[in-house]
Amino acid sequence: MGLFSSATKAVAAVSLSAATAVIEAAKKKAEALGVPMNVAVVDEGANLIAFVRMDGAWLGSIEIAMNKAYTARAFDMTTKELAKISP
Repeated sequence: MGLFSSATKAVAAVSLSAATAVIEAAKKKAEALGVPMNVAVVDEGANLIAFVRMDGAWLGSIEIAMNKAYTARAFDMTTKELAKISP
């Protein structure tokens, strides 16, 4: 994994292997919650690396999942953290 400089901190490159591990962890969590989800993983440049739509996940959430992943990377924080500081 290489490191890239961000405006706020150094960011490790996201490999396909790492993205796949994130997808698998998210699928396990979604299954535990009983809620099928769309999961997107982006790299340090906010480019889509991996995406999965679980069986039964809402079609309308595909774009939302990709936009949330982009937003989290663009602001270097989770969208949950971002919501707390948004007006």
